[in-house]
Amino acid sequence: MTFNIDLPALRENKIHRKILIVGGAGYIGLALTKELLEAGYEVTVFDSLIHGHEPLDFLLNKPRLNFVKGDIRDIGLVNQTVKGHWGVVLLAALVGVEACDKDRQQTLEINYLASQNVVECAFSQLVKRFIFASTDSCYGQRPGEKLNELAYLDPLSIYAVYKSKMEEKVLSMPFSAYFSPVILRLGTVYGMSPRPRFDLVVNLLVREIVLRGVATIYSGEQWRPLVHVRDVARAFRLALEAPRYLIHDQIFNVGADQDNVQFKDLKDLLLKINPEGQVTITPGLADLRNYYVVFEKIKKILDFKPSISLLEGMEEIRDSLLSGYPADPYSAKWKNS
Repeated sequence: MTFNIDLPALRENKIHRKILIVGGAGYIGLALTKELLEAGYEVTVFDSLIHGHEPLDFLLNKPRLNFVKGDIRDIGLVNQTVKGHWGVVLLAALVGVEACDKDRQQTLEINYLASQNVVECAFSQLVKRFIFASTDSCYGQRPGEKLNELAYLDPLSIYAVYKSKMEEKVLSMPFSAYFSPVILRLGTVYGMSPRPRFDLVVNLLVREIVLRGVATIYSGEQWRPLVHVRDVARAFRLALEAPRYLIHDQIFNVGADQDNVQFKDLKDLLLKINPEGQVTITPGLADLRNYYVVFEKIKKILDFKPSISLLEGMEEIRDSLLSGYPADPYSAKWKNS
């Protein structure tokens, strides 16, 4: 797939643009909130705070930040909150295979039914830019293929099934001269955020090698595209700032070709951040997802390139743990499952 677009300056004037982040107090949400505030936007965070309020506290006194506590299943509150915003980013969801499998009814309600309502509210309230956070997990198990945005989807989990269904919903909205939907399919996210997560593979492995000196990689043969959480936040900002004709009704894989890795290759990096540690690669595949994703489109159209290398991101996790943050990285509040 090639692109012959003569790229203009991507950024439009963001003065007076209010951005609503639905799910803005989560792992990615707080990284994005911080990114947008630092870029000069007025931001509204809408979140139910199911993982607690502490990670959000450091932002609450920031200028240009508004907070609404609510559940996206409360359609009246969602509609009221959406009103007056130039852009809406939909991050809110039960995230991860295990969390979704625990409560399939709640997953249906939040990840699909209520999420559809958010899109419809944004459309009816004349929102200009709508960005839906999807996942490369929608590609499923595809060894030997190089997958771009035109590849068919083969979701394996209920989480990925509803993400793929929501992509269909977002792209099926009626044509409008004002409403521009964008879908970002995120790679496997890692790295430190104001609300850390240690149920993500890279973060978990770093925690184990740093604090226990031993880490176990299962199978290691599976391919996965890795992307730092702050680079993900920057990708959302670029999608908000790009001219409409570049992003309208478009899907972008978020990541970089060089960050497709086989998990077994993480062993050398783990030993770099703790040379005294021990890493074991154990046969058996607990997670069937296996895919190699290409990122030419986001690089060409949004000029997106990762700013943080995998080693730098892992070192940052190590340094944060050694400094004592979070105080208890094994606490259930630092995982979604």
